[in-house]
Amino acid sequence: MRATGERPVGFRAPGYTITDAVFDVLRDVGVRYDSSVFPCPAYWAAKTAAIGLIAARGRTSRSVVDTPAVLLAPTRPYFAGTPYWQRGDKLLELPVQVTRGLRLPFIGTSVTLAGPSRARLLAKMCVGEPLVNLELHGIDVLDAKDGLEALRPHQPDVRVAVERKLDALRAVIEVLRDAGYAFVTMQEAAAQM
Repeated sequence: MRATGERPVGFRAPGYTITDAVFDVLRDVGVRYDSSVFPCPAYWAAKTAAIGLIAARGRTSRSVVDTPAVLLAPTRPYFAGTPYWQRGDKLLELPVQVTRGLRLPFIGTSVTLAGPSRARLLAKMCVGEPLVNLELHGIDVLDAKDGLEALRPHQPDVRVAVERKLDALRAVIEVLRDAGYAFVTMQEAAAQM
């Protein structure tokens, strides 16, 4: 709140891993929406495998894998229930975006790794959804030259040149714009739901 002068009204859990207890706290403190549920089989499997590989090397990961039941969650905005991956009357959930059909991840990392032509295809696979929630991190517009060389062996997206990342993001924006989507903040999207 000190940085922006505004009280946050939304929440996204680190690593997209949330619990019913966290949903209860969010509602109690006046949060209007959550955007943590990521019903993406490919992401869930990759994260689980990465944590397993880290453990096999004798190291410990601080990452947490959500329950596989999250893969059954709605892909469109819904009011969460108990458990949170089912519909109910709790907090508004704006799920992290997946494509229609295959439920492929449609987040900044997957878009920038895909490159412009495949990013365009991923965006087309989202057209028709009532809300396309493209989650981005600052690293999605940075590369190893931006002081991230130490991450290069561990994070494939920093190996992608920033120019290529920006081309992929532009391709996505063009597809969504041409399909008639308006670009709004998460707060505005939540208010419209």
